Order: sequence, then structure tokens, then C-alpha cells
Amino acid sequence: MTEGPVGPPWSRFGWALGAGALVLLGLYLALSSGGFGGTGDSFYYLAAARSLRAGGQMLGPDGTPYRFWGPLYPALLAVFASPAGVRWLHGAALLAHLGLWSWVGRSLLGRRSWVLPLAVALSTAVLVPAKFIWSETVFIALAAAYCAALAAWLRTGRRHWLAWATVAGFLLPLQRTSGVFLLAGAAVGLLAGRAWHGRNRWLLLAHGIGCGVGVLGWGYYAALVGPAESGLPGGWLKLLNTLADYGFVLVRWFGPIVAGWRGTALTAAGGWALVLVGLLAALWPRAKLQWQQTPASVVVLRLLWWVVVANVLGHVIAVTCTRAGAGLHDAERYLAAVVGPVLLLALAQWPAAGSVRWRQVLNGCILAAWFGYSALRVGHNVAELRQRPPIEWPLPQP
Repeated sequence: MTEGPVGPPWSRFGWALGAGALVLLGLYLALSSGGFGGTGDSFYYLAAARSLRAGGQMLGPDGTPYRFWGPLYPALLAVFASPAGVRWLHGAALLAHLGLWSWVGRSLLGRRSWVLPLAVALSTAVLVPAKFIWSETVFIALAAAYCAALAAWLRTGRRHWLAWATVAGFLLPLQRTSGVFLLAGAAVGLLAGRAWHGRNRWLLLAHGIGCGVGVLGWGYYAALVGPAESGLPGGWLKLLNTLADYGFVLVRWFGPIVAGWRGTALTAAGGWALVLVGLLAALWPRAKLQWQQTPASVVVLRLLWWVVVANVLGHVIAVTCTRAGAGLHDAERYLAAVVGPVLLLALAQWPAAGSVRWRQVLNGCILAAWFGYSALRVGHNVAELRQRPPIEWPLPQP
């Protein structure tokens, strides 16, 4: 295993990363200045945090044991026990997410990696959940840490990176149960990339056990303290509409489409479902990309592709068969964890301009339009969410 391609000069990359961090931090401070919003699951998180601080046990708003979501976020809320504390927590998670994916991008994208920090900083899917008492913001930072450590291990073969990936993988499903989708995608990517050979076989077996023991233990506890939540199977029509929602959301990350284009007819749902399949197929990393790549870099890119696919399919099945939230807003919320790999894969596949002048101009115009669209979209959402009344904070001030 060897290191990936040489990235841009540190001066250009450093400026891009610094600009991305400043943009992200400015947007987040504006977004969170009026307090945090909440939905039904927010009250469960806050109740569990309050009861943990008061009596050492996580309880829901009705006094029954907290069990429907992972325990890590309420535990963090019990520590960062005020709106100001959560503001620091979410802000640190956003910056960690940006920095980790920028680091991965620099090792995989060659000279174009400077684009990634700015693209991630302007992502609506990443920023909007930070306004709410939701677990996504910390979750995306853990997902970035897991993918970054696993990518570093695949590129270098140094075991301490796999150890860090195991720690992050252990925490992922404890933050959000859907972390198992990311772990499953990584497992498929490791097997498909033939990382399972020689002594790596036992290392990866230990890694899998380490990642799975936490969620299995929490699942056992949840089964002991209460009955399983009943599902609401939605049938083939709900499955098709869910696929369409995820296809629409992914396309909206790259171009200006309005919600009305999603449509309600069966033909519209079928069309957007096909768009989802086509987009995922287009993101598949080919053996020969736009610059010279090491075999380890291609393996990492393909592993990230499997992570994206597993996250999409896992949520599609969960939304279809359970009470998980459906619709465009929830789809974008659930896809926040794969913003980094999706943007990275898209940049890896984008045709290089080379020395052809008109191609250089065209790529520059497309990039400027994409940044402009992303900035307008995220700015509009920040302005809208600033008007949302904050959730009533039940925790005592420290």
C-alpha cells in the first residue's frame, strides 16, 4: 500500500480549507444565533439527557426507558447541558467534518482537491441539521472520522489507522442506528477491494467485532426494557417514491431544481428512481480516472462508493418498512453523512481540462456556477431557519 496522488500546493489547498472553514463557521453562527429548533425526536433526546444528569438513567418524556435511538447523543447533551454548550458541540463537529473530508480529498483528488473544502462548506444538507437538536451533526463527524481513518489504513497499511477506524465505527451506530448502513457499505468495499487477505483477515475480523459490539449491546438492552417498535410496511409504491426522493435530493446537490419538479405522478417517481440509479452508476470510480492513481487510491474511492450506496439503500428500505421519516426533507437529512464521499466521487469523475483552453474556461464557468448556486441555496435556508422559534430548553443551566 502506498500514498495517493500528489495534491495541490499547500498554499492553494490551505487557502481553500481556511476559506471553507470561515464560510462554514460564519453560516453556522448566523444559523444558530437564535437558538436551536426541535422536532419530536429532539424532545426524546433532551428528556434522556435530563434524566441521565438527574438520576443516571436515560428516560423518555413519558418516563419509560429511552431505547428507540442511540444513546451517545443524549449522553453528549447531558455534558453540553445548555444551548451554548450544544452550539460549541455542533460547531466543532461541523469543522471536524470539513477538515477530515478535506484531508481525504487531498490524498485522492490530486490538484483538484482544493475544490472539496469549499463544496462541503456550502452544503445545505450538512448545515441545516446543525440548527436542530438532532444527532446528525455529530454523526457526520463520526462518519468522516471512520472513512478517513479507514482510507488512511488502506493507503498506508499502518495499523493505528485501523484502530482509530474501529473506535469511530464503534461509536457510529451508538450515535445513530443508521450507522450500521455505513459499516455495511465499508464491509462490502473492503471485501470487493480484496483487502481481506493474509494477516489483514484477522485485523479486519477484530475491526468488525469492535464496530459491532456496541450496537449489539445497545440493541440487547433496548429489547430487554421494552417491545420492538411496530413497522408500517409501505409496499412497492412507497418504495418507488422513496427511491425517487433520494434521487431528487442527490441531483439537487449539483443543480438548481425546485421541489415542484419532483412531481406526484407514478411516472415522475419512476423517472427520479431511474435518475438515482444512473447517478450512482456514474459515480462508480473507474480504474483510469483523470490523473494517475495508485491502486490503493482506487480501492479507497470504490470503498466510499459502497458506503454511499449502502447508506442510500439502507435508508430506502428503512423508510419503506418502518416509521422512519419520509419525504424530501428527511431524505436530505439522512443523506447528510455521505455529502463528503458523494462530492469527492463527483470531483474524481469530472473530466480534466488538460491544456485545452476552451475546456479550462468551461470547467471554470461550471465550477463558479455550482459554487454560486450552492451559496444561494444554503444562504436562503439559513435566512429561513433564523426565523424559526427556538425549542424550550428543559435542562438546568450549569
